[in-house]
Amino acid sequence: MGETLVWLRWLQFMDLGLVFGAALTARLLGQRVASPWGRRVLGLGCVLGLALGAGEFAFILARMAASTVADLDTEMVSTMLTDTALGWAVIARGLFLTLALGVIAARRNTPLAAVAALGGLATACLAWGGHAAASMGFASVVRLGGDMAHLWAGLTWLGALLLFTALVWSSGADDRTALARLGRQLGGFALIGTVLVGVLVLSGLGNLLFLAPPGQWGVMAGSPYGRLLLTKLGLFGAMFLLAGHNRFHLVPALEQAIDPRARHRALAALRRSVTLETLLALGVIWCIAAAGTMDPMGAA
Repeated sequence: MGETLVWLRWLQFMDLGLVFGAALTARLLGQRVASPWGRRVLGLGCVLGLALGAGEFAFILARMAASTVADLDTEMVSTMLTDTALGWAVIARGLFLTLALGVIAARRNTPLAAVAALGGLATACLAWGGHAAASMGFASVVRLGGDMAHLWAGLTWLGALLLFTALVWSSGADDRTALARLGRQLGGFALIGTVLVGVLVLSGLGNLLFLAPPGQWGVMAGSPYGRLLLTKLGLFGAMFLLAGHNRFHLVPALEQAIDPRARHRALAALRRSVTLETLLALGVIWCIAAAGTMDPMGAA
């Protein structure tokens, strides 16, 4: 059951990376409305998000009750939904995704800003499913705020990677107009990406300080949670290096390529690099999903 819960959490992060992160990135880069293809993808993402949220909640309850999902009774589900912060967060996330789906269905020219805003609110609700929700008083407010910032930044980066992966693979090396547009989009994301990295580092460090003082970091590093955190940091570091390589080497090489063969080589190199960065991001997200089910100072 624990492994199923991790995968459900991972899929939810992926889904909101699309509904929130990709929509926000496209809007920040100047696109106002979703393309017909993008509208369908965002709509499907909202539907999947609703199903995944319900599934995760059911598995959390089953884990708490030491039973199976099939054995959950209606009274327990109702009580957990209406009498706990986690339950209200699940309801709110479902509401925001439903509203986003309504916007997509009602507007052929779906405004990306509206979808991104509702997706961002749905993303914020995920904070109540992590360790921050266990805090009390002012510390809880600070930790939940830090977790929200971490989620917003991380899923925006993930959404950008999903968007750019689709763009680099759909752009042809012989279409110089499309390549020029791709170069501008990748270059335009550089400042946004720098801000996202800063938010991720600061919010991640703040969360670590809440989990354990520096003197206990060595103890934490020896726990399953700590090893997972170190793996996440390693993957994140590799992503950061690839992002810099893309920005300062591969994108300029594509922009400066005049000969058709040079453009094919430059685009192929960029495709490989962006795809690898996206795969690393999927690994980071899996680490986050698994870490949320573990005791930071003890066993899984």
